[in-house]
Amino acid sequence: MEINQYIKELLLLNDCVIIPEFGGFVANYKPATIENNQFFPPTKEIAFNNKLISNDGLLITYISDSEGINYFEAKQKLENFVEETQLNLERNRNVYFDGVGYLHYDSHENLQFEPQLKQNLLVESYGLQNFSYEKLYQRQMPKPAFKVEYKEPVPVIFQKRKLQKLVVAVPLLIAMALIPMKNNKEYLSKSDMGLWEAITQSAPVASVQTQEENVAEFNVEATPASVEEFKYYIIGGSFKSEANANKYLQQLSEQGYSGKNLGVFKGLHRVAMKGFTSIAEAQKELNTILYQSPQSGVWIHTNE
Repeated sequence: MEINQYIKELLLLNDCVIIPEFGGFVANYKPATIENNQFFPPTKEIAFNNKLISNDGLLITYISDSEGINYFEAKQKLENFVEETQLNLERNRNVYFDGVGYLHYDSHENLQFEPQLKQNLLVESYGLQNFSYEKLYQRQMPKPAFKVEYKEPVPVIFQKRKLQKLVVAVPLLIAMALIPMKNNKEYLSKSDMGLWEAITQSAPVASVQTQEENVAEFNVEATPASVEEFKYYIIGGSFKSEANANKYLQQLSEQGYSGKNLGVFKGLHRVAMKGFTSIAEAQKELNTILYQSPQSGVWIHTNE
């Protein structure tokens, strides 16, 4: 087995692996990250430090135990590996460490390390893989309807009855001033209040049209935005082959679901198990399916 493979195995359980008289690989913990709707589990970042050259015995002992040789034979084998590695670097060749990265000299003859991890070297993250997820959209609730009453203002200056009498009496008073007094003795013998009542009783009452209050009621309802017949779907699977998608649709039909191929998304045919008009209904059905089959991996697709 190659020595670079031993280095990779030691990095799984150690944070530092030193190659005597050459340098050391240092592993630093990197927490989980989210980039472009993709989740990355915790891992180890590998760096190389050419100042770590002291022999701590870790690598030599591991070679000795793995190959069943004594300590001095393992040390000699490691020294030969270091000489070969330095010779390749001086010839401007890249020295690869399988699954970890490679070493090379830059234009200023500085030793550089380029990490190329092919697997997660953090034991605590064993079994965790990268995965992508769909964006969640805020639930839109329709606004409640409300009523607005509009009343046209009606100006009130005088009471209606007094206004009618005043409109009739003013022209009569003017006319009486122009008539000879002898023709109005019966009116003069009366008191002022009696005169007023006599005038108002004998004179024809002019009709005064009053404006009645008009109350207009408007029912302004906030009409929610038109919604498609099915805006939310529970996705049962995604298939690169349309034939496989059709087979899955047949399986859904046999299980009692009215499946539907929603089309191609990111190169995959997305097959829906069931459609819903509201996110609440879709979420309720999703919870039921996940409760019955936690490993199904179903999720909600939203039509934009």
